Amino acid sequence: MQEFQLRVLGTDNNNFALELYQCAYRKAGEKKRPSAKRIGRLKGNALVQVKQAIYDCLKANNYDPKTLSHNRQSAYILDEESGTNLALLFQTLQPLSKPERIANITKGIIAMSNEESHYWFAKISNGKRSQALRAIRVLLGD
Repeated sequence: MQEFQLRVLGTDNNNFALELYQCAYRKAGEKKRPSAKRIGRLKGNALVQVKQAIYDCLKANNYDPKTLSHNRQSAYILDEESGTNLALLFQTLQPLSKPERIANITKGIIAMSNEESHYWFAKISNGKRSQALRAIRVLLGD
């Protein structure tokens, strides 16, 4: 199973941003796992709008959503299903500012099946990233 980490970065006035990292697989014979790759960052209004989806993700991974605050030091360890959904959410929403589009895309990604979210995650990660992101924004944004 692929592992993801959700890290909290404190910002000004008790606010915070969230960063999602994809952990590398440990290869046979290696003692240390390669460093995690940053997938995306959410902050500001986009983060406020998707907070419920993040709370649901934390609950699914046996974390109390009340622990999500600006002064959290340790990362949340997420399973593959939650991680791919959040990765899609983070990468798709990063440049957006219109609240209605953010809400529509969030609903669409949450409603995706596990296979569908893996398909889109693979397209964004290994395929033509900008075309895949544009396609998912057009598909879910309206």
